[in-house]
Amino acid sequence: MNLVTGHDATVVDWIAKIYGAHVRHHPRMVLGIIDGGGVLRGAFVVTWHNDTSAELHVYGKISNGTVRGMFEAVFGGCGVHRLEVRTHRKHRKVRKAAPKYGFRYESVARDYYGRGQDAFVYVMTAPECRWLKGEDHGLIVQSA
Repeated sequence: MNLVTGHDATVVDWIAKIYGAHVRHHPRMVLGIIDGGGVLRGAFVVTWHNDTSAELHVYGKISNGTVRGMFEAVFGGCGVHRLEVRTHRKHRKVRKAAPKYGFRYESVARDYYGRGQDAFVYVMTAPECRWLKGEDHGLIVQSA
């Protein structure tokens, strides 16, 4: 699987169709994940909090190569220092995956998704990112 850029509208439409999620935050970076046949299988969406802090949203299938490429794009290419993952307390799959990929548990954001619906916050800083080591990050930059 490879990452592609420059197809934000297509990827955002796919996220809405498959997951019912609407990507509205700007500025943002959208990275599509395509398989060997060019079919969209997943996406990383990064929304900025400020100049050095951003939040990561993951949709669909990912591979170690696409994870590595996403971290290179976010930490290396965009200059982000701190990347966050926030997930609903009920999403055990994400709560298990975040530490697996190197995020550390930081806190609970109370009522983040509404009254009584907390979010767990996981964080990774650029110096902590073990994914930045490696040769080919699988990033394909294409114009829309």
